[in-house]
Amino acid sequence: MSRKQKKRLGTILTVVAVIILILVLDIGLITNLLTAFKSPFTISSSPPKWIFKPTLDNFRNVLGKGSFDFRLYLWNSFVIAVISSAIAIALTIPAAYSIVRYHGLGDLILGSTMLLRLAPALAFAIPVFLIFNRFKLLDTKIAIIFMHTLFITPTSLLLFIGYIQDLPLEIEEAAAIDGANTLQILSRVLIPVLLPGIGSTAILGFITSWNEYLFSGILAFKKSITATVGTSFFITSYAVEWGNMAAAITLSTIPTALFIFIAQKSLVKGMTAGSVKG
Repeated sequence: MSRKQKKRLGTILTVVAVIILILVLDIGLITNLLTAFKSPFTISSSPPKWIFKPTLDNFRNVLGKGSFDFRLYLWNSFVIAVISSAIAIALTIPAAYSIVRYHGLGDLILGSTMLLRLAPALAFAIPVFLIFNRFKLLDTKIAIIFMHTLFITPTSLLLFIGYIQDLPLEIEEAAAIDGANTLQILSRVLIPVLLPGIGSTAILGFITSWNEYLFSGILAFKKSITATVGTSFFITSYAVEWGNMAAAITLSTIPTALFIFIAQKSLVKGMTAGSVKG
């Protein structure tokens, strides 16, 4: 076998291996997508049918004819995810800068923040419910945004600490020599350099908020229900509406998939920001 033939065979085997890996890892997503386009009769058939006439009835039920306003749930998820990730970034950039450059109580602050990620979320469920009930904030976006921001903040802080540690100190010293104060250095020098990292952190924060279920479920009842919680409404005491639920799950994955696809360059640049050397 010639070298050219070996190279071609290697390419073919690589493509086949990648396709098999994708099918294995995404079998649940693929099955859900197929179910979203099946009729109730096709869904209940045994053995399962892989070749069938697709229908859009499930999507029509979810978006227009169902008893739940799933479009509102998608909008709530989007607004909450965007605001939560934005607040977390606004808080953690100056916090990370002070921890890296000024030390002091930085280790204590970082350790205390990381405890939010180590502690099980369920441990906060009852106290959080009672607190927001006391302040009449149940079923409001404010309550959910507050909790989502708390859980996004530790990861964002850790990422920005790594980004800032890898930035050359000379650029800050040069700005200080030119008369810039700390706020000007942070806003005019560091933030522009950190834009790739900000983009990747925003993506991760958005996904974290979008997929959160526990606090979205206990803090919202009608006006502020998110898409993840709304999807579970198709499980009733009478039956599980598999087609409608699969359509709802499919719709819920589209925003995050588009968000990652559009911002994938920023995500890659942010994840490789550590390659910057002084």
